[in-house]
Amino acid sequence: MMKMSEKKINILYVIWSLGLGGAERVVIDLAKGLDRSRFQPFICCLNEEGTFAKELKDSLIQIFELNKKAGLDFSVIGKIVRIIKDHNIHLVHTHLWGANVWGRVAGFKAQVPVVVTEHNIDVWKRWYHRWIDRRLAPKTNKICVVSEKVKQFYINHVHLSSSKLQVVYNGIKLSEKNSDAAHVQKIKNEFNIKDGSPILANIGRLVEAKANHIFIRALEELDRRAVEFHALMIGDGPLKEALTAQGQALIRKNKLTLTGLRKDVQQILDIVDVAVLSSTREGFSIVVLECMAKGIPFVATDVGGNREQVVDGKTGFIVDVNQPLPLAQAISKIIQDSGLASRIGENARQRAREYFSIERMVQTTQEIYAQALGEGAL
Repeated sequence: MMKMSEKKINILYVIWSLGLGGAERVVIDLAKGLDRSRFQPFICCLNEEGTFAKELKDSLIQIFELNKKAGLDFSVIGKIVRIIKDHNIHLVHTHLWGANVWGRVAGFKAQVPVVVTEHNIDVWKRWYHRWIDRRLAPKTNKICVVSEKVKQFYINHVHLSSSKLQVVYNGIKLSEKNSDAAHVQKIKNEFNIKDGSPILANIGRLVEAKANHIFIRALEELDRRAVEFHALMIGDGPLKEALTAQGQALIRKNKLTLTGLRKDVQQILDIVDVAVLSSTREGFSIVVLECMAKGIPFVATDVGGNREQVVDGKTGFIVDVNQPLPLAQAISKIIQDSGLASRIGENARQRAREYFSIERMVQTTQEIYAQALGEGAL
């Protein structure tokens, strides 16, 4: 029988879909970043494959979509087991609640090692969610968490053993802003942004946990102070209609644009001066990393792993949750002091390079796979 080290290790990533989101971005970056001389990634989407699946297909990574029925659809277990058997999967790596449950059970049934990533401080989990997590943990080879805050949540509230948990920070590609005048002007023209207006960005799904309404209230405070700006709210979600109604006065003044879902966020970031995260709950935000990598100062709320990313006063500012006035003050401080903005942006970029590269994330994850498969496997 061929030894594992003499052939590629087949990794199956299981996630709900490949739509907009930080966990989805991590799966894409891991799958694309693995050492392809040693690993072959496959992706299983419990639902449909999602908006960003093409990015992986272009990298010749096979994607399976299961179109799971709502609720308890036990058939997905057999479907995942069949994928594992048919494609000689050596290890399953799951992401987010549904995939963490169905993917783990399938991995156990197929008798392959399972690694789980917990991306958030999941305060929404009720007693039975936490009970399921505890029951599945003993047979899980390793549970990766994306920040120290997420680790402490799973120790203190789900009562998992710290020995089972390992922090693996999300990673991002370092990228320069494209300062080409034509490129910049094209984006500004699309959003009808006046020359000279400082540009703010709030990026993510329009859901309750992102507290986008607090961002709009901060913008209203800036407007009352006659601060010049144009804010972009980039993303889509169930609260879009309510947020559009809330922001009507700013929209009429051409100070706020809700862009909807965009696939060109990296290009839009080329014109952004300050990024803002108003969330009440986070794990370890990919958006923060994307902006740090481009040297964009960040204002973030004091939740989740934000303090592990943003060094208050050095790479951005941390403010309390649900407080529009301090949020507005931090934004104003940056956009009205170009020297400060430049220093903070460069500090952010240096921190991203040192701690949060994709290469570091991938290397750490590959080491975890080696441990789960047995040190001699790779």
